[in-house]
Amino acid sequence: MNVDFFRASMALLAGGAMASAFAKGGTDTRPNIVLMLADDWGFPHAKSYGASEADSRALERIASEGMLFTRAYSAAPHSSPSRASILTGQHPHRLKDGCNLNSYFPADLTVYPDVLEEAGYDAVYWGKGWGPGVWNKTGWKRNPAGREVKDLVKYIEEDAPEDKPICVWMGSRRPHRPYKVGSGKEHGFNPDSVTLIPYLPDAPDVRTDVADYYYNIQLFQDECEAVMEALRKSGRLDNTLLIITGDNGDSFPRAKSNLYDLGCHVPMAVRWPGVINPGSVCDGFVSLMDLTATFYEAAGVKPKEKMDSRSLIPVFKGDYNACRKEIYSDRERHTNTRPGGYGYPMRSVQDKEFLYIRNLYPDRMPAGMDPVFGDTGHGPAKAYMVFNRDKYPKEIFDRAFGLRPAEELYDLRSDPGCLNNVADSASYAGTKKKMAKRLMSWMKKTGDPRVNPNDLSFDTLPYVRKAMRLALFDVDKCLKDKSGKEIEWVRTQIEKLRSQGVTVVEFKAPGNLAEYVGALLKIKGDSKLTGREITLVSGTETGILAAKEAGLIPAGVTWGDADAKTMVMAGASYVLTNKEDLELCMDFL
Repeated sequence: MNVDFFRASMALLAGGAMASAFAKGGTDTRPNIVLMLADDWGFPHAKSYGASEADSRALERIASEGMLFTRAYSAAPHSSPSRASILTGQHPHRLKDGCNLNSYFPADLTVYPDVLEEAGYDAVYWGKGWGPGVWNKTGWKRNPAGREVKDLVKYIEEDAPEDKPICVWMGSRRPHRPYKVGSGKEHGFNPDSVTLIPYLPDAPDVRTDVADYYYNIQLFQDECEAVMEALRKSGRLDNTLLIITGDNGDSFPRAKSNLYDLGCHVPMAVRWPGVINPGSVCDGFVSLMDLTATFYEAAGVKPKEKMDSRSLIPVFKGDYNACRKEIYSDRERHTNTRPGGYGYPMRSVQDKEFLYIRNLYPDRMPAGMDPVFGDTGHGPAKAYMVFNRDKYPKEIFDRAFGLRPAEELYDLRSDPGCLNNVADSASYAGTKKKMAKRLMSWMKKTGDPRVNPNDLSFDTLPYVRKAMRLALFDVDKCLKDKSGKEIEWVRTQIEKLRSQGVTVVEFKAPGNLAEYVGALLKIKGDSKLTGREITLVSGTETGILAAKEAGLIPAGVTWGDADAKTMVMAGASYVLTNKEDLELCMDFL
């Protein structure tokens, strides 16, 4: 870790004149609270942590003017539960539906934007708030992250009230997939120079994917700098508790949606003039859900209920003993990618020496079904690993996509990449027993339903994507075979959907991507439905790319022009090869 980078520049960056410690209008001295949250930005992809190729300038600036955290962790390795945990200050398994991705947001949960708003803050969000999921079917009048603003810079500079502090959730959609293949190289990120994480095979497609990811990290930094400049122009910056972090690990195989270190380990830096000494570095464990209690204390607000969250303000003031001694993490259902709609439940405990993971149902496929492996982000890296599995060591494929034992134990002192499972090693028997006991104790103490192996409540909770109201079928490449003859069982499925109340449009697709996207956006707008309520079933790569860009659910079929590899590369959420696949997918959705 490049700690010297901050200490060398600390004096220069801390030497500027301090602005007033008042809010813009001077009537409320409480700090503004601004959370800049990336989507799928994982550790160690920042210069601070040794990734010299990354453009992480916003994080570097905040860290040099505040505190860098080297052991910050999300409570879950995927968006919806991680964000729900930040909003509520609770472990995900205590949030009912909120523990699953693409869930409903329970009406009885208390979220910090509402509490701070009641206490006099103006609470807003931009971009991606809580999600993906549905909040407006359970009684919520707005996204739990706050009141939406479309232009955050304009809000801060012109529209924010002058007589009260602001609470901002800046929810970037960067660096979440999809990426334009080759965009990293186009913008100066050399695929040959990126440092690959050990669990990925070294291949050109993989390197290109990592370079594209780095470019999207750069775009997030651009967004953050614009917000920081707006805070400066409005006179709010130096009375702002400012956080930059990511909601979970990166979207590569074996990272996001997994409880290995790189599934939950995230970059984080915090700036708060007058509280945090510039250039500070904290090496202790903190959880993103600790932000909730921190925000309450900073605002002088008493929580409405007991939380799992712990205030970080003592840490900000230099008391690193206030950090957590260990981190616990949850994982429930990510995508609806297994028969029956089951997830892959995992629980873990990690300290500075060991990571212990329980795979509660090891007979299930951890990344979903072959070849889509839907619990792993689509892109060239995954496609290469899936369709070229004979060209690199089998253990790399198995680590990412294969079955796993019920217990995993990693010695982080010698194996920070979590590559060598020592759970069955006699020399680690005592450690495994101790870590397993700690994990079970935590599960019982926090009321985890998975303590009872027969409790399948998380598996049976509604999957929000099972709310399809409009299905678009590509006539030429999906409804008909390559000879132009209509496929009888596709027609049967269409009529079945109609009988179930789903609107079906037999869609004559444009060949040009821009025209295709435009046509889909028009259908979406005319229908007044959300993208999660519309599925495009297409037999072309162009169709899948267009659906992703238009925000629809893309299901790719292989009886058109494209094969499974092409569909995975394009970003299809489902790849369908036969009648049974089509029926199962439509039931999922």
